[in-house]
Amino acid sequence: MELTFIGAVQVLVGLGLFIAGSVEAMFAFALVSAMFGGSAAILLPVLGGSSIPPVQFALLFMAMRLVVPGAGQIAELGRALRANAWLVGFVLYGVVIAFIAPRLFAGQIDVTPLRGRVEARYVSTLAYVYAVRPLAFSPQNLTTAVYLLGTLLAALASFVACRGERGRVVLVRTLALVAMAHALTGIASVVLKGTPVEALLGAFRNASYAQLDHSYRGFVRMTGLWPEASSFANYGLVLFVFAFECWLRRIEARWTGPAAALLASALVLSTSSTAYAGLPVYAVLFVMRGLLFPGAIPADRGLWIGGAVLTLVALGSAVMIWQPHLADAFAGMIRHMTVDKGETLSGLQRRFWAWQGIDAFLKSGGIGIGPGSFRSSSLATAVLGCTGVFGAVTLSLHLLTAFGPLRQSTWTPVSSPALSTAAACAWAMVMAVAMASILYPTCDPGTDIAFLSGAALALRRQQAAARAAAAPGPIDEMPILAATSPQPFMLAAAGSPRGFVLPEPLVLDSALEIA
Repeated sequence: MELTFIGAVQVLVGLGLFIAGSVEAMFAFALVSAMFGGSAAILLPVLGGSSIPPVQFALLFMAMRLVVPGAGQIAELGRALRANAWLVGFVLYGVVIAFIAPRLFAGQIDVTPLRGRVEARYVSTLAYVYAVRPLAFSPQNLTTAVYLLGTLLAALASFVACRGERGRVVLVRTLALVAMAHALTGIASVVLKGTPVEALLGAFRNASYAQLDHSYRGFVRMTGLWPEASSFANYGLVLFVFAFECWLRRIEARWTGPAAALLASALVLSTSSTAYAGLPVYAVLFVMRGLLFPGAIPADRGLWIGGAVLTLVALGSAVMIWQPHLADAFAGMIRHMTVDKGETLSGLQRRFWAWQGIDAFLKSGGIGIGPGSFRSSSLATAVLGCTGVFGAVTLSLHLLTAFGPLRQSTWTPVSSPALSTAAACAWAMVMAVAMASILYPTCDPGTDIAFLSGAALALRRQQAAARAAAAPGPIDEMPILAATSPQPFMLAAAGSPRGFVLPEPLVLDSALEIA
């Protein structure tokens, strides 16, 4: 086990916050650590070259801060466990089956290992594209189980930290700063390539992942602090959706507006197929939401968005007129990164990896062959193949609960900052899940999805707690009656013949909070 310079810095910061910092400050430390996606805090050569990422290392200090005697967070942890019950079930099942299933189905299924080379005697005639080996327990089952526990810890920590207004502000401002830093480091990796800045950025890419740094026909691919362009764009897309949704809902607009604009520019220039697939998908979802739900896009925000689109069209037209060869080259690069991608060797291999999850699901009888047992290219098929029916159901229910599809605040802006921020977290989580469904090699949802889902659950309960505190009596003693008015729910005080009618009857969103 080797502590890197990044891990050493984290030890100093983490211990300082543990001794003198708040839960919110420790949470901000974990959020900042997540931007170092190509880094390692601790190297573990004994586990096949595995490493502990900075965000997982930061979560250890977060856990210490939550459970230390006198912190007063045990009750909040209990609430967090109840709120994230479906995720708890998914993780516990995944951890148990990671040790049982590879031994139970050993040698019965041929899979592509999650890490490491396939031995020569196991390589198929179609070379490494379809290379497999018999299923067996490996160090990756252990490390993936540990990552699953880290994902659960991230969701619990996010829930606890965001239960108060201070935590909500810390979440928004920290992610806005991280978004701007992510965009700037990505731009610097392209503009300042070949300068000492490139070596500085490379020093942070010290993990044991394959650090890919290449170009396509003169276009330098944007990587920033991440191992490759696709992972840079994937993380950037999640941050962009969060910042954009916050700006749309007027949440810390002075922070989130510039962050969204800067990240959008970086993603357009990233030369990543992930960005060029993700941005249109989100744009379609955004437009459909505006058409189906009146008021989903405020008029002034719509004008800003329309102006930005017109500006991009004007700039693109100018480039096509004055530099047609550059426009043709850029269009060819986008076509290569999107339409042509599926027919490349990489595309064929990714389809094979994704299909392994379906094959493992069927051959294991719906049980799953254990997290870390094979490499996939889709979170959806990885969950099916690794954790079977139970894992797919519990994770889906957790994500659905965090998204809140029946809530008004999910679809249209509301006046509550807590509900608006929760909606921004929910949409960013949806983008993270969508991208993970075409990218992720394992069944671990990851800390990004965990942070966002935990925050969404906590912020909605924060609003419910605020409404309960403003009520004239114990709201738990007030049964919910059927409404005769157009409003979906009304409350009647126990023992009162006429009942108590709130000045503003609760809409669906708030009624669900109390229920």
